[in-house]
Amino acid sequence: MFERFTDQARRSVVLASEAARAHHHDYLGTEHILLGLIRERDGAAARSLEAFGVSAAVIDGRLTTGQGEQARSGHLPFTRHAKQVLEQSLHETSLLGHERIGTEQILLALIDDGESTGARLLGEVLPVDFDQLRQHILRQVTEHRLTAELGLGPTQVTNVRLTDAEHELCVAAAAKAGQRIDVWMRERILDAARAGGASTE
Repeated sequence: MFERFTDQARRSVVLASEAARAHHHDYLGTEHILLGLIRERDGAAARSLEAFGVSAAVIDGRLTTGQGEQARSGHLPFTRHAKQVLEQSLHETSLLGHERIGTEQILLALIDDGESTGARLLGEVLPVDFDQLRQHILRQVTEHRLTAELGLGPTQVTNVRLTDAEHELCVAAAAKAGQRIDVWMRERILDAARAGGASTE
């Protein structure tokens, strides 16, 4: 299965293993997979979760840390739910008509397993339900595919650095407006630009 993973998906599993070791866990669970998906910043899963204000710091802060020495060297065994999520990601890939398994398929598989620790932790901090998250991911996948097929140029991406307090303020304001944080921030930026006399025409 792993040979069909994209580079981003492989790195997310490596990051998941590092997260498990950092918390002195001798297993790799869905909670670690979730953290790995978020920390693989180049993956579609991280972009989708960040759009809803879900950060690695928030999830990491909810993980328990074991006592004693760091986890053993070598490969950590996957929990039953982690194995199921990775196996389900192959099914999600087939449903989308893709050849390779990306971080977005792993995330789709994770939220399908509502009994897993990773899904429970995500549900505690996600401002929308899993159905809305799934629809958002599928829209992103579709938009990416259309862009590739139609040969459209890339959209412009602007990074905005915020303090934790500023980010929390924006997340709260976006949630109050019933919008994803990326949509809310885009509208506020455009409103400010238009108020200053700028035009997109």
